[in-house]
Amino acid sequence: MALTVGNTLVLSLLALVAMALIATVLFRGQTFASVMVRPRDTASAIKAVQRAARKRGEPEPPVAGLAPREHTTLARVLWLDDEPDNNLYETVALEQLGRFVTKTTTVDAALHYLGELDFELVITGRNGVGLIKRMRGAGLTQPVVVYTTNASQLTVLGAQAVIDHPHELVKAVNAQLS
Repeated sequence: MALTVGNTLVLSLLALVAMALIATVLFRGQTFASVMVRPRDTASAIKAVQRAARKRGEPEPPVAGLAPREHTTLARVLWLDDEPDNNLYETVALEQLGRFVTKTTTVDAALHYLGELDFELVITGRNGVGLIKRMRGAGLTQPVVVYTTNASQLTVLGAQAVIDHPHELVKAVNAQLS
């Protein structure tokens, strides 16, 4: 059967609809999309966490329990930090494990992202306390992980975890998203 212009148009429209549905599942409804975490992704994530620890002058971190199970749920994570490049290796580790990380440097931008996209979790530093207050005031309930130095000296109301080591960050994110 020869393809006519009409048949080609119908097939093209069907392909576009299929791609739109796939994009919706991946980027808006990520809680029901599951991916396999390959051994090389896990190894890459572990190396990134180790590099992050070395960069921070910390001893070699324990790697047991860093990666989620073989299958994990895709999740979008918002990270508020005034110096996002300081968390390069941590971001790579999270991305290798199926976490889509969006970074921002201001509370206002973070709130805009939270209003426009579906995030499963928020990471922030010590300066993100104002974000947590504004999130809770706006009825936003995403879990928040505070990642900062000297975390043991800090309590942040409304945060699910306050941590200061790269391996603890990855474990806390995975725990909140499991």
